[in-house]
Amino acid sequence: MHAQVVDASQWQSGSVDLVNGWREHDGDDLGWAQPAFDDSQWQTVELDSLGASESKFRWYRLHVKLPHGHMHEHLLIVGGEGVYAAYVNGQPVEDARLQPWYEQKRPVEEIIPLEDDEDDFTIALRTHPAQMYALWHLPLFLTVSVGSADAMDNERVSFESQRYYAAIPSIAINLVLMLAGLGAFALFRSQLGHDEYIWLSAYLLLLGISNGLLYCSSSGVFALAVNNLLADPMVYVVTVVQIEFTFRFAGRSVSKIWRAYEVSLLAPLAANALVALGRVSTSAYVTFQAAMILPAALLLPVLLLIWYRKGNREAGWLIVPSLFPAAMSALYDVGNASLFTGWGKLDFLANPIPVGPVVLQLSDLADFLYVLAIAVVMFFRFTRVSREQTRAAAELGAAREIQQRLVPAKPPRIAGYTIEAAYFPAQEVGGDFYQIFAQGLGTQMLVVGDVSGKGLKAAMTGTLALGALRALATQGLGPAEVLMRLNRQLAQTAEDGFVTCVCARVTEMGEVTIANAGHLAPYKNGVEIVVEAGLPLGIAVDVEYTESTLRLGSSDVLTFMTDGVVEARNGAGELFGFERTSGISGKSAEEIADTAQQFGQEDDITVLTLARS
Repeated sequence: MHAQVVDASQWQSGSVDLVNGWREHDGDDLGWAQPAFDDSQWQTVELDSLGASESKFRWYRLHVKLPHGHMHEHLLIVGGEGVYAAYVNGQPVEDARLQPWYEQKRPVEEIIPLEDDEDDFTIALRTHPAQMYALWHLPLFLTVSVGSADAMDNERVSFESQRYYAAIPSIAINLVLMLAGLGAFALFRSQLGHDEYIWLSAYLLLLGISNGLLYCSSSGVFALAVNNLLADPMVYVVTVVQIEFTFRFAGRSVSKIWRAYEVSLLAPLAANALVALGRVSTSAYVTFQAAMILPAALLLPVLLLIWYRKGNREAGWLIVPSLFPAAMSALYDVGNASLFTGWGKLDFLANPIPVGPVVLQLSDLADFLYVLAIAVVMFFRFTRVSREQTRAAAELGAAREIQQRLVPAKPPRIAGYTIEAAYFPAQEVGGDFYQIFAQGLGTQMLVVGDVSGKGLKAAMTGTLALGALRALATQGLGPAEVLMRLNRQLAQTAEDGFVTCVCARVTEMGEVTIANAGHLAPYKNGVEIVVEAGLPLGIAVDVEYTESTLRLGSSDVLTFMTDGVVEARNGAGELFGFERTSGISGKSAEEIADTAQQFGQEDDITVLTLARS
């Protein structure tokens, strides 16, 4: 008794289709590969009409009779790679054997050369698709045919081209996504302070990689496990990154509710392994995945609309683009769930869409539209930020020029005294200042101040104060009168903020008269001087200040400093404080400033010492 016979003895050229007349039987016995095995009781089937595969052992046998004298016949099998083992006249085919579940691929082309000295062939196919292969609802075989080497190679190329042609548009779109991700990273490198670019870069790269791996798996370039274990779990990570990008783009902090949602998205990453092992059904999983990412697809555009209505115009730019990727991915999952459950009413959501000569998946079309839309959005965003950076650079340059007027490069010389100064700004431009003005007859006026705030605005206020001080100092006024008049001018001209200032008039004989407007009291030989501190300048118009007088003897040191010393803070949040400041107040200006900076600088630090020599 022999296998079902297909008589192709009249075949002359080309190829013969072998999909009909196969005998099928469940189970596994290597003896069924032998030509003499009696398979007459087996069921007869057509290989291209078997439907979706099942994860179990099953054998198929066919006896083929070819014409005598034909040379170099080849067998073409288009079936799941690693899903079947082929035997010809009882001999195993080396390149067609069963593979582990993580190496199995969708149906691909395999050519098997036949012996020239034989005319009768018994072909046996031992099949065992893994659970994951069956979950994809893939068939075991698409076709089997026999013919000349050239004819079979042409058929192989034809089937291979169909596989790749269907995947090329999708793979190309996802390559564009990844290139756009690299472009977003380049934007981040040029504008390092804007985290939204790095999140957009991660989003586009991960989305392109995830979808690219999916289509490479579905086209047979990679094993199916690559999608199940790598590409599919990335969908959750991509959704998390999209949330982070959306909040960063709108300049918002991620709320606790959204943070909890992000954590929940990362929780089911291991579920794909359970699907691959058959512990969870595909229909249940794709439904679960669609439900998990749908909140992001629906609520992120709503959030952007709310922020737009509250005045964030750029949030409005992102509303339409944000609708595409996550929403289309969720709809694609719904279509797959309809397909796998057999419901059928929403199968169209998982079907390709013809666009001219090519077909695209719904998610491909959404991703392509997203890239186009986000490119426009980020162009306008980048242009705006670039303008702001140019303006800020110009302001910084102007502030640096002003800073040179606030803090002399070298303190001036005063007969009978040694002066040291140290200035460490917290930013590129600070609000501290100090100056020494000659008042004639061997008298000098020394001023140390601190403008509230930082940057250009603080520097301009400091310049205004110094300009007024320079005019007042030439009038021979005492420190209290100088502060009173300066306060009146600042209160009337400054828009907001205030200035703390200590003003001291020093004579050649060592007499020092001090008035204080809300500033730190100076130290004499490491001991704080008791000086009444009035209101800072610029708060109220009518303020009077009092004076204190002291005398500096030989080698006495008078130390002035700003609150950047006292308010230095270490990593544990501990302030440098008055006690430590008092302990180092007898050191040189450079040592005091350096000690405070090493402790943990948070504000501008200015130290000025005046020693009697």
